[in-house]
Formats: sequence, structure tokens, C-alpha cells
Amino acid sequence: MTSRTGYPVTKKLGRPSILSYEQEEELTQLIKDMVNRMFGLNHADIRRLVYRYCEQNNIRHNFSKKTKSAGRDWFEGFLRRHPDLANRTPEPTSVHRAIGFNAAKAKIFYDKLRDILFDKEENGGTRLIPETQVYNVDESGYTVCHKPSKVVAVKGQRRVGAMTSAEKGRTVTAICCVSAAGHYVPPMLIYPRKRIKAEMVDRAPTGSICAGSMSGWVNEELFEKWFNHFVDTVQPKARPQPTLLILDGHVSHTKNMAVIVKARDNNVILLSLPSHCTHRLQPLDVSVFKSLNTFYNAAVQKWIMQHHRPCSDRVADSGAVR
Repeated sequence: MTSRTGYPVTKKLGRPSILSYEQEEELTQLIKDMVNRMFGLNHADIRRLVYRYCEQNNIRHNFSKKTKSAGRDWFEGFLRRHPDLANRTPEPTSVHRAIGFNAAKAKIFYDKLRDILFDKEENGGTRLIPETQVYNVDESGYTVCHKPSKVVAVKGQRRVGAMTSAEKGRTVTAICCVSAAGHYVPPMLIYPRKRIKAEMVDRAPTGSICAGSMSGWVNEELFEKWFNHFVDTVQPKARPQPTLLILDGHVSHTKNMAVIVKARDNNVILLSLPSHCTHRLQPLDVSVFKSLNTFYNAAVQKWIMQHHRPCSDRVADSGAVR
């Protein structure tokens, strides 16, 4: 076709795309970056990401507000517009099917870590991110009903009892984050309740925050709140080099679109540990939580022994027995 001025005009058939060419290129680069850092996004993740992006940037769209995601038609059109992307099985398939820690999984992770931390050898192999900007985050649950330690008893005795706070306890989750240089982000405590009181962080490390969930465990919303706390504490935008945050593959981490977008906007690189390997590769699991759990149980047991009194003493103090 030609216009009135005589110049050719190219018209595209079908509906116009929701995102501009530049916005789709930015999305494409984000998808490629996340795959390289072991955060593979499936079609449902990308559709939710696009919906959230349009909502945050006031872009007009016809996506479903009920599912809060773009439709399949948009996703299929997106793949047609970007033929370098495709639905693929993560590589290597045999490694991801394997259960448990093995050398192949560890090599994949350390290769990705080396590519992030160091420049290519032909460029001198210089370090790109210093130790002070490499952080590891993990969470651990602490039950109100602690686990008693071993006691010395008569050999052959069938049952040995130990005092604890309750027969069935509830779990409080602590989200901790430490840098390779030893700097720590004040922890976040998640209590098994809806309403949170300020005194729940009394005597906690300065700057600690707390939140609540009925299960006492972390979810996507609470991890997003923690990530905001991390950004406010570390201030990664104020540094020329990016900040690396290593975390496990929990769904609240790897499928959290809000955190992925905020990390990209705040100069934070996310790197996921391979599945079933955290007991060997997770720094906090190996060096912090194992000893912390031991000392926690010992401290609770000591407190119970010091504050426990027989029932007769409590009744006497109340004035019922003279």
C-alpha cells in the first residue's frame, strides 16, 4: 500500500500488542537473565509478570483481573514476535530429575556463580562483585515446644522423660541474611498469628521486623516484605557494582514476580541454589542454623529448669494453702 504522499505504508494485521517493542525487549532480556541464574520462568509465571507490569505502569490492557495474568493468546503471540524464545525442558534434564546432592548439580551452580562474580579469563578474570555485596538468605522454623537434649539415665530404663514447654508447639520462622564478609541484615520473625504487636521484637537485634501468618511459615507476600527490608538495609542502588543474593528454590522465592522485578530495579542479582542441595551448599544451613538450633534448645531447656516450680509451691503462693 502507498500513502497519499506516495510513500509505502506497512500495516500489521490483527490487534495491536499491549506492550511496546522496547517493553517487550526488556521483558525478553529479563527472561533470559532469569534462566541463566537458574530461575526458569514458565508460561504462567510470565503471564502473571506481564499483568503486574501493566498494572504498576498504568498500561491499558484486556487481561483477566480474576486470574491476574495475561491470556494464552497474548503469550503465543509474544513467542511468535520473539522466535529466539521457546518452551523448553530445563537443561540438563537428567540432572534435574536426580534426587539429592551430586557433583553435576553443584558444578552447574558454581559455574553460574563464577560467571556472576568474576570477569571472563580473557579479560583478566577480575572480581566483579566484592565479598561485602554477596549475601545469602534462608529461613528456619523454631517450635515453641523445644526438643530436649539427651540426659543420663539408668541403663535399660524403657521410658525417660524430660520437661518441655508443651506437648505440641507452634512454629515461629526467622528469615536471616548474612554477607560473605560477615555483615548481617536484621532478621524478620514470622509468628503464627494475624495480629502483630510491636513488643514481639523486644530484645531482638536492632532493626528487626516481624510479621504474621496463620501457619507461621513464609509466603510470597511476606518474602516480598522481607526483600523490601533487605533493600532498605543494604541500599544496593547506592553501589556501582550489583549485589548478589543467593537463596534456595522455595516457591516464595523463585516464583515471586514482585521480588524478581524489584531485584532488577534495585541492582540486585538473584541466584538460586539447585534443588535438594541446600544441606550442603546453603551457607546459612551449614554454618549458622545448625549450631543456632542446638543453642536454642539448650537455652529453652535452661530457662524451663530455672523458672519451673512444683504445683504445691504455686498453690501456696496463691494463698490457697496456709
